[in-house]
Amino acid sequence: MDRTLSRRERKKLETRQGLLTAALTLFREKGYSATTVEEITDRADVAKGTFFNYFPSKEALLDEMSVWHVEQLRTALDVNQGAPASPVARIKLIMRLSHGQIAQDMRLFRRAFASRLSNPLPYPHGARHPFFGLLTDLVREAQACGEIRTDSDAELMSDLLRMAFFRWSMVRCKEDSTSPPLDHFEQIVDLLMEGLSGPAWRQV
Repeated sequence: MDRTLSRRERKKLETRQGLLTAALTLFREKGYSATTVEEITDRADVAKGTFFNYFPSKEALLDEMSVWHVEQLRTALDVNQGAPASPVARIKLIMRLSHGQIAQDMRLFRRAFASRLSNPLPYPHGARHPFFGLLTDLVREAQACGEIRTDSDAELMSDLLRMAFFRWSMVRCKEDSTSPPLDHFEQIVDLLMEGLSGPAWRQV
C-alpha cells in the first residue's frame, strides 16, 4: 500500500502486532491451552477489553497468526531489502522460511491446523489463504520473466507448490517428530521447480 498510514492506523497496527507477538511468546513459553487472554493483554501492556477489539476469541487470534506470518514473509521477500531478484529464488526462499516457521512452532502449527479443520471459516472477503496468494504472485512474476513455463495457470502451479508444502508438513504433524528435515524438503522443492521451468530457467 503506497499511501501513508494515518497516526490512528499506525497505532492500530502496532497494537495488533503487539498482541500477536505477546501471544506467540506466551504460547511458546506455556503452551496454547495454558495461556489466557488476560496474560496476553498483560504482556502486550493493553487493557483486556482491547483484545476483543482485534480478535473475537483466542482461537481467532491463533488463526490470525497464519496471516501475520505471511505478512512477515512478504517483508522477507522484498528485493529492496536484500531478497533475491529471481522470482524462482524467492519461491524457494518462501518455502524455506515457511518450513522454518513450522519447525520452530510445530505444536502450535498442529493446534492451528486442528482448529482450522474443526472451524473452517472463510478468510475476509472470501479471499483464499494469503500464503496461496503470495505464492501465486511469485509464480506470475516468474512467468513474466521466463523462469516458469506459461502454458499452465499460475494459480494451478502455486496450488501444486502449496499442496506439496502442506502435505509434507501434515505428514510430519502426524508423526512424533519435531520438524521436517530441511535438506529433504528442499530436494522436493527443487524437483517441483525444475518441472515448472521456463526458457529463462537457471538453477538458483
